[in-house]
Amino acid sequence: MRNVYIPLTLMGFVVILAGCVTTPTQQGAAAGAAIGAGVGAIIGNQSGDPVTGALIGAGAGGLAGALIGDQVDEHRNRQVAPPPAPAPVVSTPPPQRGHYESRVVHAANGETYEERVWVPDR
Repeated sequence: MRNVYIPLTLMGFVVILAGCVTTPTQQGAAAGAAIGAGVGAIIGNQSGDPVTGALIGAGAGGLAGALIGDQVDEHRNRQVAPPPAPAPVVSTPPPQRGHYESRVVHAANGETYEERVWVPDR
């Protein structure tokens, strides 16, 4: 009966410590260790040594869970895009009141032409 309590106690510690984890890598390691300890204890019980089976299973499960959790963490970091840059503030000048005037311009080479010029009101 004592052989059954040791794997259960180990699994209990893993479950308690799983509440303290924050990253997917740590969560995967804790979950893998818990599952591996349970499976290792069952397999070890069939072969006559559940404690050794639980320890080996916890180690292998923890390693596998940490690797899977690390991949999940990297995948999440790749998907998060930086926030877009704020749009530049473009200030438009207030509308000016005015009108167009036609002016006759005499060039130095003797040409004469008419140009339209915006004249603001005063």
